[in-house]
Amino acid sequence: MIETDKEEILIGLLSDTHIPQRTNNLPDVVLDDFKRRNVDYVFHMGDFTTFEVYEKLIETFGSGKVVAVRGNMDFDSNLKKTLPEKLEFKIYNYKVLMLHGMGGPNIIIKRLIKKLDLLNSDYDIVIFGHTHRPVNEKQNGILFFNPGTTTPIDNKFTVISSYGYLRISNEKVESEIVYL
Repeated sequence: MIETDKEEILIGLLSDTHIPQRTNNLPDVVLDDFKRRNVDYVFHMGDFTTFEVYEKLIETFGSGKVVAVRGNMDFDSNLKKTLPEKLEFKIYNYKVLMLHGMGGPNIIIKRLIKKLDLLNSDYDIVIFGHTHRPVNEKQNGILFFNPGTTTPIDNKFTVISSYGYLRISNEKVESEIVYL
């Protein structure tokens, strides 16, 4: 699924775009930055809300370059039949779990650890969305990464607009949150 024939890969990450509820399009600044940095893959952790957003990413970056999971607000029948709830895969020697997430934002990492029994797993990286808050931290040897949301609304659950990057090679994982 993820080609690792290069020395390293760069992944652009976004989540919780909620289009058209919050805006009409994916922010050009994010897509332009992904293009400028020449990302190898684009990961989306769900809550597209419309299949057209998924199609736009594929049209822009290519079908083999977009990796996505379904979020709790992805009621669109095409999203439901196309996207899984979670993905597990390897990137180089790192085992990755990608999912949308669940519950409120305040104890999301504790909740993920408990509900998914992550302390007894061999995951190195857990990528998620759902909370609309960026997360870039290591706990119990696992990198937890949430790029936040590129389309915030003014409520208690949204801190700021953001997206992210993971640069991965055999030797290391570098993670970055970009604030808009």
